Amino acid sequence: CTLLGTSLAAVMAFEDRVALNYVRSRRDVDAERVACIGLSGGGLRASLLRATADHLTACVIAGMMTTYEGLLDHCVAPHTWMLFPANWSTHGDWPDLASSGAPSPLLVQYLLDDALFTIDGMRGAHARIAAHYAKASAADAYVGEFYSGPHRFDHLMQESAFAWLQSKLKS
Repeated sequence: CTLLGTSLAAVMAFEDRVALNYVRSRRDVDAERVACIGLSGGGLRASLLRATADHLTACVIAGMMTTYEGLLDHCVAPHTWMLFPANWSTHGDWPDLASSGAPSPLLVQYLLDDALFTIDGMRGAHARIAAHYAKASAADAYVGEFYSGPHRFDHLMQESAFAWLQSKLKS
């Protein structure tokens, strides 16, 4: 990817926008009510799609949100860094990218015992996203949920995410 002047993150974001456009083009889909949801690396992809697609109604990110400070010197080894956009950290932090779609609805599910992220990094991300939404006069459009336990997307989290999405996608 580097030799071609791109990154894996850019290729994934492009592919996910193609998929979004396909879904929106279907006659059995309301193109104005399409959302995405992702866990872990899928949450990273959901963040990228949210930041690069204009026609996404809502987004859920599960088990994948922190500040860069919360990753560096704490959780560098367990992450697939090739999925992160090259040089994004020179422009902003990961929560800035995730909240770039404000005021469009965003739910982030944090896992307090997740070995992949620090609690300080997650709480810092939550505060940063909430500040972006407040600045966009859309504080109610962002929800951060904190769960005890390890990295996962269990039934409780799924039920919450699906109910939240349903409330945002209803006509």
